Amino acid sequence: METCPVCGGSNLAYEPEIGEVVCHDCGVIVSERMVDAGRDWRGFDSEEFRSRARTGAAIRPDSANYNLTSDIQATRESSAIAKRLAKTQKMIRSVSREKALRNALRMLQQASAKLNLPRVASQDAAILYRKASSAGLVKGRSVKSMLAAVVYAACRRTHTPRSMGEVAEYFKISEKELGKSLRLLFKRMGVNIPPPSPSDYIPVIASKLGLPDKLVARSLQIVKAAREKGITTGKEPWGVSAAAIYLACQEAGIHRTQREISLAAGVTEVTIRNRSRELLEKVFTAM
Repeated sequence: METCPVCGGSNLAYEPEIGEVVCHDCGVIVSERMVDAGRDWRGFDSEEFRSRARTGAAIRPDSANYNLTSDIQATRESSAIAKRLAKTQKMIRSVSREKALRNALRMLQQASAKLNLPRVASQDAAILYRKASSAGLVKGRSVKSMLAAVVYAACRRTHTPRSMGEVAEYFKISEKELGKSLRLLFKRMGVNIPPPSPSDYIPVIASKLGLPDKLVARSLQIVKAAREKGITTGKEPWGVSAAAIYLACQEAGIHRTQREISLAAGVTEVTIRNRSRELLEKVFTAM
């Protein structure tokens, strides 16, 4: 313990105003120190220490934490809360995505039933939609538009004869919007969408018209010859199929008007006339 060098007393105290340690017994300045601009937490006698301890000011230097413990604890608690909130939000988003996916797949199942799609086409459409959803293609876009795109793509991939008009009409969107979503599947996901073949549509049209199998076979021969000559390239497949059926009916002496065939194929009579003319000029003359 520090004592006064003059009187030997221990009643020493630091005077912050003058920056010196003074003996209160004899008044001698024991030592000179620099002025401490900060708050003085020390007590130089038992009474002063007890006084400051009652107000919470007296803190032992070896255990002082300068309020850091409470700050660190608060920071840790805030971090834990933030992590829990982030986890909860992530869980909510995951549940929302799963719910949206289930609703979309339910709509897809209804569309498959209404469009009378075979199981292979329906399953392919569901797989494509799941992939599109995982790739983030559905976010910010029309669900109906994307559903229509995967349905039409699946029909093309499985050679299921359904026109773009049929699919777009069911989902109540334009063919332009359907085409836009279809291109997105192709570009962003690399989905293989083979070009439509007129051969896929001939059995459908013939079935609607009640035509015999022999006429279906002849129509397929006409389309095959047209494809070999490159006539079908860039042409709407339903129109080529309708024209081949019309010419096969004419050849077999079966009466079916262009109007009847156009209604069954979903194309105009003008389209049938134009495609029939091309087939007569470039196919029948070589057959």
